[in-house]
Amino acid sequence: MKKNIAILGAFLALAVPTFAQTYPLTIDHKFGTTVLEAQPKQIATVDYAGHDNILALGEQPLTTRLWFGNYPNAVWPWAQDLLSIEPEVLSGQLNFEQIAKTNPDVIMAIRSGISAEEYEKLSEIAPVVAVPPGYGDYELQWHEQAQLAGRVLGKEDEALAKIDEIRAKIKSVSASHPEWAGKTFAMATYWNGSVGVYSAYDSSVKFIEGLGLTVAPSVQNISKKGEFYVTISEEELPILDADVLFWFTTPESEEQIKNLPLRPTLKAAQEGREIMMSTNSITNGALSHGSLISLDAAIDALVPQIEAAIDGDPATIVLSK
Repeated sequence: MKKNIAILGAFLALAVPTFAQTYPLTIDHKFGTTVLEAQPKQIATVDYAGHDNILALGEQPLTTRLWFGNYPNAVWPWAQDLLSIEPEVLSGQLNFEQIAKTNPDVIMAIRSGISAEEYEKLSEIAPVVAVPPGYGDYELQWHEQAQLAGRVLGKEDEALAKIDEIRAKIKSVSASHPEWAGKTFAMATYWNGSVGVYSAYDSSVKFIEGLGLTVAPSVQNISKKGEFYVTISEEELPILDADVLFWFTTPESEEQIKNLPLRPTLKAAQEGREIMMSTNSITNGALSHGSLISLDAAIDALVPQIEAAIDGDPATIVLSK
């Protein structure tokens, strides 16, 4: 019951605009409470892709965090033109001295996976905004991340307007593809010798669901609140069989996936309904970033791929973008 109350409270805090644009601003999160005395101007982030929403809201990130993709300052093409400073690029374990020298007013950590110890060290530098109570480290959906960033930066109305624009495009895609209704999908990867399934609570899964597809019941059954990812054995590969099967891949893992012994038994493989999303593709990058400025690119890349995968013709080639 207490957990449910915490989750409800976090949801209401994100969903209901109240006195969000006034300061001091109090933010509850998994590590406690953070108070921002004034609207932050110097904004650092330790989030994966967190710089995107900062840029989308007209601010400059003092830091970016290297995730994947070989782009200057760890910023992908859709955001490059918005970046006008040279941020500190964080790579690997957090470098607290590197973050401290940017002299931030706030540190965003809502998609970072930071530990309690790291939170304490970051808090010695500046106020830290972590993931809300009741949420897993990577469970916040794209719109929740954007709205919370907007609230912290004093630009919640602007964030909500941009969220509405993306939702309108998602709704348009769903409405124009009624044949997708009831079609199932799964999202997976192959990493360090194991098959990984993205749970029904993962933000990318939720986004695809919004386009009109349905999470495969077998994936729903193994999904747990707060967990974005589940590892399965190769023998359990049939869990992934669905009308559309998305694979997050690297150049190495794509070949490994194609050689999985049970893959030929999957109807998705037999009928050409797999979508391979390489780490160097816009599809993978834009969907994984899940931001106010990447999701437009994600939709444009994904729609023709889903159309090709779901057209009922095994001979149709699903191109990676």
